[in-house]
Amino acid sequence: MKKNWKKDNRLGWLVFVLFIGLLGCQYINQYFQKGEDKPKDVYACPMKCEGNKTYDEPGSCPVCGMDLVKVPNHQTHGDTATVMMGQMKKAGKHYYCTMKCEGEKTYDKPGSCPVCGMDLVEKKDTVSAEKAVYTCPMHPQIQKDKAGSCPICGMDLVKKGGATEALSSNDSLAILVKPTYEYVLSGVKTTQPEQRSQKLVVNTFGFLSYDARALNSIATRFGGRIERLYVRYPFQVVSKGQKIMDIYSPEIVTAQQNLIFLLQNDGDNQALIESARQRLSLLGLTSEQIKDVEQSKKPTMQLSIYSPYSGVIVERGVGGAAPMPSSGSNSMGSGMGSSKTVPSIAPPPAAQNGELTLKEGMYVQKGQRLFEVQSTATVWAMLEFYPTDVPKVKVGQSVMIMLENNEENQLFGKVNYLEPMISANNRNPQARVYLSNPNEKLKIGSLVKASINAGNQEALWVPTTALLDMGRIKTAFVQEKGVFRSRTVKTGLQQGGWIQVLSGLSSQETIAENAQFLMDSESFVKSNEISMR
Repeated sequence: MKKNWKKDNRLGWLVFVLFIGLLGCQYINQYFQKGEDKPKDVYACPMKCEGNKTYDEPGSCPVCGMDLVKVPNHQTHGDTATVMMGQMKKAGKHYYCTMKCEGEKTYDKPGSCPVCGMDLVEKKDTVSAEKAVYTCPMHPQIQKDKAGSCPICGMDLVKKGGATEALSSNDSLAILVKPTYEYVLSGVKTTQPEQRSQKLVVNTFGFLSYDARALNSIATRFGGRIERLYVRYPFQVVSKGQKIMDIYSPEIVTAQQNLIFLLQNDGDNQALIESARQRLSLLGLTSEQIKDVEQSKKPTMQLSIYSPYSGVIVERGVGGAAPMPSSGSNSMGSGMGSSKTVPSIAPPPAAQNGELTLKEGMYVQKGQRLFEVQSTATVWAMLEFYPTDVPKVKVGQSVMIMLENNEENQLFGKVNYLEPMISANNRNPQARVYLSNPNEKLKIGSLVKASINAGNQEALWVPTTALLDMGRIKTAFVQEKGVFRSRTVKTGLQQGGWIQVLSGLSSQETIAENAQFLMDSESFVKSNEISMR
């Protein structure tokens, strides 16, 4: 009886232990199932500033200030990277380092960058066009759905777009090119050199001057005193054979007395008589005056001097200068819309006072030049042109001349002479045009402007604006595949807005229409000078 009671007691305890064990297992199972259904969220820094350290609440990294990211399904404080890799692992996706430590290298599964240790992120090929994404230019790993500031550097976030198209030479952009003196990009207008015949016209200014070929001098053949003067002022018009003055000369009186003596005392000695006549003729007496002396048998005390030429009186005087046009300092075409001036008429002091230097009662010496008689039947048009037009102007070219005060009256002539010397005052070459002046309408000193027809020139021509004049050289910008390259050009004649190209360009090339827009200041000039050495 006692043994059966002990067996029943052990059996009860065994049942009780088993029951308690079953209840404990059920409770433990429910506990773990509850922990799996509601895992605890933790947060970590994506920059791994503190290693694998996590936080129970969201916030900012105390080291870099970045926002902490959520690590889902995290149950322990173990390796954060392992947990995050397990959550991001998906088939067919690529992952890369946001710091570009290995360039564009990607990985097939998530992990950490072997260089910097940052977590690899999934590479997305496209960005949704419907949802705007803003990122930091300096830290591309920062991406937000709205505008703001970068939490690392503080820069403004910019909207992230699609792939950027590569720049091409056809884009109208002022981009930086290397080297700056050799290649330039710009949206300037272009043109092509033209192979054609260009009409050459040289526009010049000038003035009317005396015809030096029609300038004659009146000099005395004997000395004496001026008894009477018949010309009173400069530029007085005289005719051929007109009396200009009476002179008393003891030498002439003595020569007349010798002739009278031979006629009265040795009339048969024709040789001596003829010699006396010849002497009077050489002294300036006319045949009529000699006949009067022979008939009257009295010497003439006053001998008249006649002008052998027709024209105007131009006084030179002893050691004086004739009032010819002189090269002044005025610019060519003054008063006619030009920046150049013409020489002006510079008469001597006597002409300015309206008086002659010679007066009645003054003595003159044998051989002294008294006056100059200038004929105005022909005049010279003295035309000045620029040194750049020297190759165009040649003798024999036709010229159209217009007067300053009467541009409707056009005169026509040709270039008769090119002066071989250049004036030291204005450094401009001069051409002469001989003009007839039968009615004395052309006044000496009048300003004129002229057009010289220099013919046609068959050559390669470009606009003058297409060349950059740098003094010793000229440069053009040639377009090569949309890029402008500087090139040295040798030039020739220039006509209006066109200039002749001798070498350096061809008619098939395209150049910039305005080279000034493509000049790169001092560095461009210096580099071209170096290239010419």
